[in-house]
Amino acid sequence: MASSKPLAVLLLVVVALCATAMTAAGQGSCNGHKVTVQNLCGHDLTLGIEARSNSKALFPNGYLLPSGKHESFDVCAWTGSVSAQGAAVAEFHMDHEGGAYYEVSTDQASMPVRVSVTPHGSPLQGHCPTAGCDTGNHCFEHSVAGGNCHGVTEIKIVYYNP
Repeated sequence: MASSKPLAVLLLVVVALCATAMTAAGQGSCNGHKVTVQNLCGHDLTLGIEARSNSKALFPNGYLLPSGKHESFDVCAWTGSVSAQGAAVAEFHMDHEGGAYYEVSTDQASMPVRVSVTPHGSPLQGHCPTAGCDTGNHCFEHSVAGGNCHGVTEIKIVYYNP
């Protein structure tokens, strides 16, 4: 019986380390997958979020993102939308294997804040362009069809001044 006590202690240590590693991984970050939101507007932005398909919220609704800052949120897979007052809504899905779908209106000329959605990966595969608009009324694709963009490890949402 004396030899089972050290074994039990070792087993408890291994279980505790596994639990710590799982907690440190956040919402279930898979292979470094994340969503990054950046504010280049020159004023603070209050962000809204709508998580769908059993996705956990990336941040609390009404999250304040200071001007000139960005925040990254670890995910494994995520479906939903991110919004900011005066900007088009960015809708997107990123799956466990790096497939992605994203959409944002390119009718942003009258909006006080522009938004773009850009996938990042190493390497991206398929058709994965930036969607949305940047400064100076330069707009790109409205959406990227599901099933055609692969290798995505990060979705980056950037808010700009017009």
